[in-house]
Amino acid sequence: MSAPVDIRKPDPAPAADEPRPWFADPGPAGHPDPDHGDPVPESGSEPDTPEPAPAPQDEDEAGDDPRTMRALAVIAGVGGLVLAGIGFTGSYTTLKNLAMGKGFGDFSYAFPIGIDAGILVLLALDLYMMRKRMPLPILRWTAHALTAATVAFNAAAPPGPVMDDPLAASMHGVIPVLFIVAVEAARHYIGRMADLLAGETPLGSVPLARWLLAPLSTAGLSRRMRLYHLPYTEAVSQHQQIRIYREGLRQKYGTKEWRSKATANELLPFKLAPFGFSVERSLGVPLLEETKRLKRDADAAVQRAEAEIQKVAAGVQIGTAKIQAEVDKIRAEGQLKIAKAEAEREAQAEIQRAEADAQLRESERVHALKLKEDEAAARVQDLADEAEKRRILARIEREKAQSAWGLEQQQMTAQATEAERRIAADASARARRDEIARQAGLVEEEQRLAAAEAAANKALAEAADHERITAEHRAREAEADRLAQLDREETAASLAREEKAKEEAAGHQARIKEFEARAVQAAALARMNQTDWDTQRVVAMIRARGESAVTVRVIADELGTSTGTAQDRKNRAVELLGKEGGDGSVPEQSAA
Repeated sequence: MSAPVDIRKPDPAPAADEPRPWFADPGPAGHPDPDHGDPVPESGSEPDTPEPAPAPQDEDEAGDDPRTMRALAVIAGVGGLVLAGIGFTGSYTTLKNLAMGKGFGDFSYAFPIGIDAGILVLLALDLYMMRKRMPLPILRWTAHALTAATVAFNAAAPPGPVMDDPLAASMHGVIPVLFIVAVEAARHYIGRMADLLAGETPLGSVPLARWLLAPLSTAGLSRRMRLYHLPYTEAVSQHQQIRIYREGLRQKYGTKEWRSKATANELLPFKLAPFGFSVERSLGVPLLEETKRLKRDADAAVQRAEAEIQKVAAGVQIGTAKIQAEVDKIRAEGQLKIAKAEAEREAQAEIQRAEADAQLRESERVHALKLKEDEAAARVQDLADEAEKRRILARIEREKAQSAWGLEQQQMTAQATEAERRIAADASARARRDEIARQAGLVEEEQRLAAAEAAANKALAEAADHERITAEHRAREAEADRLAQLDREETAASLAREEKAKEEAAGHQARIKEFEARAVQAAALARMNQTDWDTQRVVAMIRARGESAVTVRVIADELGTSTGTAQDRKNRAVELLGKEGGDGSVPEQSAA
């Protein structure tokens, strides 16, 4: 959470409608305060010698006549060209003769032109580079070196050493000075016009009278002019302001102890004066620095709030991604469970179809087994009927034989005996055959009974297997019901987790909105002007003390303003609190 911005000011500046001490406003530049006169200089310091204002001139004087100015310009231009021509001619002749005497030969005719034309070309290049805001000091230095060389060469032109005939050397050296002065005048005029066309104010130069009357203070004045690009009039005005301000502090704190009693902010003009600061600008430095510090703090608070918002937004995105992943996982689990349930349903249907087929095959097998049992029983009954029929026939035959034996006993003794023997043999063979057939039928019947019993045992075993399969199917159905119940419980838990994640996302959104509101509040505090700062201070005072305790006089003392300004700030604060309260009443609670 970003720290609250302190809206208090350490050293409030006086309002425009309040009286200011006379030494804090020394008046316009170049004009000392007429009510107090010139300040008395300190011991050991030199008095100021400002330039006297020029005496007013009449409109018909030469300085204001355009025709006279044009005439002077023509005279200066023509005269300058004449002087330059005379100086160039004399310099050319002297340098040519000097070069011939030094063995230059035919180059003696070009040597003077190279030096003098080099001065013109280098100065012209210097002016051009200055006009293009690309100054190159070496051009001017080289031109000055060529100027010194020209004067030296002309002074050395007379035969013999220079010191043997100083007058002749001076006469030769003066000739090129005319040309050099004319060229420097033209350069100065063109350079000044270039500065004026570029919108720059010429710095001017310190008058010679000031250098003579106050050399020490003039040296510092000239230094500030060159270092900080101050015009002469502004530098003199700042010098006067600092003297007047010093005199005011002396009158306020005493002549001897004013440096020890004055506050650090009041001594700032003396510390910043060597750096080109005026009194007003020096006194405004603390408030300006405090304003910059508050702005930096507000910018830092805004940046921290934005970083916090980005952090929360990233957290929300991560949480949303986690929620989406959880939802996808739950959806995949649900789809997997649905697929498992579908597979189990298909397996259950397949098992049911297999059981139905098994039941159908079992019923067909039982029906076939019953048919076989009925057929076996019918065959056993047929065999029993056949054996009974044979016993009845044998008995009938025996009765017939006994009857025939009684009637034909005398006639057929031999035949009867033979017939009886044959009949007995046949009956014995037939009985043996019947017994063998009966035994075979019994064996076959036993085999059929054993097969039927085996089939019955197999049917019982298959019925037991069917019961076991049915029990397993019921167990699987119970397990499927239990798994379905677990699926329903997991689905309900997933829905609960999803609701909780939605609630957490809503909380994150609420925190984002809160941080955005704090960032907007910090940005609004950073864009406040002086009136808004004062209004916020009065709002804080009313919240802390109550509206009845915060009077106009208290506000004026706290803010350092007039009562009218304090009344306006209080009205603004009450209006602002009324908007915040919603019912127009001022809350009587402590400010956070």
